[in-house]
Amino acid sequence: MTRRALVPAAALLVLSLLAASLARGTPYWGPDEVAGRAADGARSAPESEVLRSAAARALSAAAARGELRDTDYLAVFGLIAEFLSVWQVNRPGDPNHGGIREGEHLPDIIQTDNTSEAIWVWSRYYELTGDDQYFDNIIRAFAYSLLHPAYAEEGGSLPSTGYYRMYNCGWAACAELKFRQVYGDDTYLAYGDACGDYIRDHYLDMSGPMFNDRVNPPVLSWAAGNLYIRGLFDDNASWREGALAHARDRVKPWVEAAPSILAIEEWAMSGGATMWGLLASYFAEYPGEAAAWLALYKDEMDLTATPGQFTNAWNGWYALGHRAVGEALDDPFHLGVHLSLTEELVLEDGDNDGGIPARPEDNDDQDQTWVSNYLAFMGLSPLLPGGAGAPPLAQREGPRLEIGPNPAPGRTALGFRMAGPGDAAVEIIDASGRLVAALRRGPAAAGAHSVRWTGADDSGSPVPAGVYFALLRTASGRSVQRVALVR
Repeated sequence: MTRRALVPAAALLVLSLLAASLARGTPYWGPDEVAGRAADGARSAPESEVLRSAAARALSAAAARGELRDTDYLAVFGLIAEFLSVWQVNRPGDPNHGGIREGEHLPDIIQTDNTSEAIWVWSRYYELTGDDQYFDNIIRAFAYSLLHPAYAEEGGSLPSTGYYRMYNCGWAACAELKFRQVYGDDTYLAYGDACGDYIRDHYLDMSGPMFNDRVNPPVLSWAAGNLYIRGLFDDNASWREGALAHARDRVKPWVEAAPSILAIEEWAMSGGATMWGLLASYFAEYPGEAAAWLALYKDEMDLTATPGQFTNAWNGWYALGHRAVGEALDDPFHLGVHLSLTEELVLEDGDNDGGIPARPEDNDDQDQTWVSNYLAFMGLSPLLPGGAGAPPLAQREGPRLEIGPNPAPGRTALGFRMAGPGDAAVEIIDASGRLVAALRRGPAAAGAHSVRWTGADDSGSPVPAGVYFALLRTASGRSVQRVALVR
């Protein structure tokens, strides 16, 4: 989450006023920011009897799935997807093009983690609805991510202080995998793999300053969980073992030595991330050990966050952690906690624009994209079809674009098949999402089709060598493939 922004005088004034507010965004915290936070010390929320009672009222499996609630979770998810599109930078040629702004009151902070999260949300939206209206937003977001990759974010890679890159790589690996699963498109596989390799090849420890000792466990656990999931899907044994090493040799012993780690609230993280990551990695590999271990440690995880700088974000992680416990144990109480926290976060959208702020006391014009992403990922998605513990989602078959030769020495063929008659468009776009050439637009009969690209734009002028994308649009979906043009 690097501060990559244009700071005109007006923005400087806004940012100076915001400096007095606790509700800032979550860019990398270096020594100066950490020093300003140190006085807060370690805080843990007391158990909430109100929330415990609410969870106790949600004891049936039907209630835990949200079937007894009036909230339209899919509609809320759709509002969040739309909110994110409003706050995406759309300035082709600008290095920030495709990035996601921090929030309504922080428009000049544009960050990689926000952008990865949005890719996941938009991909999940398509998975849920079949509506691919955010496909172009996804392509722009990936273009930004390739310019500002998660594994190169600031803060370095030292085990004591490298939390920021690890956190970003967790989100990037997660987002690329979701995009690939939903769209059947491996265009950005190399980027996702690089983020997975970073998680495998680096680690965090608890030998640094207090801030890092508090933030490193949830960050490393979050990254390990995503690496394990990715390793399973891609059948990559080194990723699975890397994830298990993080969980087995570091996070799990840390929790056993200091169970209060499960109630830490620091930076954007809380102990719910630590719990989720362990259940998604170590205990996914060794499920027979989960019940006994959770009996000892699950109640160390808070039911709700202490009011603070990022209360809503911390509660998002607690919701995710309790959901993971509930699924592991088939425990309606923890499923009920997840549901109750999700309902609380939904109510934070006071102006019904899809965005929620970092803490309840913030105004409706202080909604932040990353906190809204947390609600979609941690709260809403598990309650919707295809989420863990939720009804299954029907699989969709979309179109597939085949290209050869690729790399293309100035000329290449693009083939696709139509299951039935309908409109089809084949276009070439550049890395910033700009249209280079419209190769085909209009009706297409059922069966196989092929078009050629000669390496020229719509005016007939040759375009420079480099990476382009071929995009197929049909009524049944889209397919995008990378094209390497060589001269």
